[in-house]
Amino acid sequence: MPKRLAREQQEFFAIDLRLTPGSAPISGKKEMIWVEFPVGTTFPKDGKVYYHPPKKPREELACFPYDSANRRLQFNHSIHLGDQSDEADGYYSVNIQVLPDALEDLLWGRLGIGTATAPLRIQVGPPGPRPVPGNLLKNGGFTDVRFRPGNDWRPLEGVLYGREAQKLDAWTVGQYKGRGVWAASKTGEPGRLVDLINGDADGQFPAAAEPPFDKGENVVDINGDNTCGFIEQTVDVTPGASYELAFHTGYHVLPNPEEPYRRPTYLRAEVRSGKPGGAETVLAWDDYVQYYTGKGTTASHDPDKKLNDPGWRERRLPFRVPQGVTAVTVRFANPGRSGFDAELDANPDGSSGMLLAHVRLSATTR
Repeated sequence: MPKRLAREQQEFFAIDLRLTPGSAPISGKKEMIWVEFPVGTTFPKDGKVYYHPPKKPREELACFPYDSANRRLQFNHSIHLGDQSDEADGYYSVNIQVLPDALEDLLWGRLGIGTATAPLRIQVGPPGPRPVPGNLLKNGGFTDVRFRPGNDWRPLEGVLYGREAQKLDAWTVGQYKGRGVWAASKTGEPGRLVDLINGDADGQFPAAAEPPFDKGENVVDINGDNTCGFIEQTVDVTPGASYELAFHTGYHVLPNPEEPYRRPTYLRAEVRSGKPGGAETVLAWDDYVQYYTGKGTTASHDPDKKLNDPGWRERRLPFRVPQGVTAVTVRFANPGRSGFDAELDANPDGSSGMLLAHVRLSATTR
């Protein structure tokens, strides 16, 4: 089926390369791949091309300058098909944007590698229903927080924290120990592994977010009490379908007490398939580093104390579920200065936790 887009809409389309039956494997043969975009579409100014191998993180590919006169995009890549390597049998995703004056019709372009070509079909039509309502993640706004009996949100340095929380509903909480070791909380409690911040009091959420933030949504500080904390959740998905992980990140509201007040905060977002801690395959991931925004705001529980403005930014990670995969795990973690190198110890680096809020996982095709 052709991909359906509305005028001015920007999306990714997939390119799959497969061996014909009986063909010999291809191992690292460098080829030119080209796309002739349909009339009425273009490669966006800041467009991206990715390669998604099933056993490694996605790779952003360098492209030749886009030939707008001929609507042609070209890029080189080393092809691995059927050779059992970590790079083998992935797919490409390419940005495309429909122009404002495009015909509402079935538009035809072409794809090519070497002398082989294939049609590219884009169906342009009225905007369809948004896929937003179907958030597959439970408690994506961190609204469902269970506290110890007799405890609730408590002020700390002018901010309402949930340090006595026992449960984040469907989220598993844990700590990265370094050298490839992930340890889930034995009691299930967030404790000091991650910090909870009251969103109504101190979230300062963007009013223009789509979909909008609901009342009662809260914030997770992935670093916790000087930890390399993480949260994760496993959900059922449809094999072969396309999805998007969307979320907001922000700089920590507490100013760093050390000079020069610009210590970075870190967050890794990833979607994995397979058994956690075992043979996992990364389907989508990205690392985010954010510095102090420089904008001040007043603390909710101490008018004399100044805080950082979180400077919320929306992030999106598209991915496609491989055939045979029926569940994926969404994980957010603080890599700290050491990252997740299997040969290095964890290094949370003090107050290095980025804020996380408004997490959604939605299907992008029907």
